Amino acid sequence: MDRIIQTGIRISESLYERLKRNAKKERRSLNNYISGLLEAATEPVIPHLSLADFKLDDDLLQLGKTIGSIPKSRIQHDPRLKSILGA
Repeated sequence: MDRIIQTGIRISESLYERLKRNAKKERRSLNNYISGLLEAATEPVIPHLSLADFKLDDDLLQLGKTIGSIPKSRIQHDPRLKSILGA
């Protein structure tokens, strides 16, 4: 787990009020709410998917035939493809 640091930022009063209001709606602390927004904006979570988790229907199988094979170099440089394909 990352070490937690305290930092200060300058934002407009209206933005501050909107953030507080949204955090309250979600029943979260302002700190937790802002941290969540920043996490999502800077490093989206890409779940590891396995073909064993899915039953491939005919439409998906047909789509796979249409797309064809994806070069390994492209998979290695694209974290989304890497996660989806388990590479």
